[in-house]
Amino acid sequence: MNSPPNGPTWKVHTTQKIAFWVALNLAYRSVHREIEKALKAEGLPPLRWYDVLWELERADGGMRPFELERSLIFEQSNLSRMLRRIINDGLVEERAYEGDGRGKVLLITAKGLEVRRDMWTVYGPQIERHFGDIGDRPDAGELIKILKSLIS
Repeated sequence: MNSPPNGPTWKVHTTQKIAFWVALNLAYRSVHREIEKALKAEGLPPLRWYDVLWELERADGGMRPFELERSLIFEQSNLSRMLRRIINDGLVEERAYEGDGRGKVLLITAKGLEVRRDMWTVYGPQIERHFGDIGDRPDAGELIKILKSLIS
């Protein structure tokens, strides 16, 4: 294949590489969709809220918004709007950051802890449903290593 002008050298992709990429994306979307449906059926917030609540629950003394953004496992587009909704629902509170009066720190509330735990009663069994057998496979550790190697 020819390279585009001033562009990277294009490599020929193997069918297996493309098949892996497609399968990874389809699996993610399918499982994510199923978990979202299960949470909604129980009247619980979206899965992205779980990740926010979980990170804040684990953070000793809360997190600044930019710290939260760095630690989340989903794309952070519209994080500010989502945080506004979570704060308005009383699951997270925003306080002035002691080291910088203009900065804010986010803390999970008692209601947020309760909702996060309620969400886990749905989310946890969904993980088991979709990944239970995979985690028990002898090659699961190798798959985890491969996937982690893709994280930048």
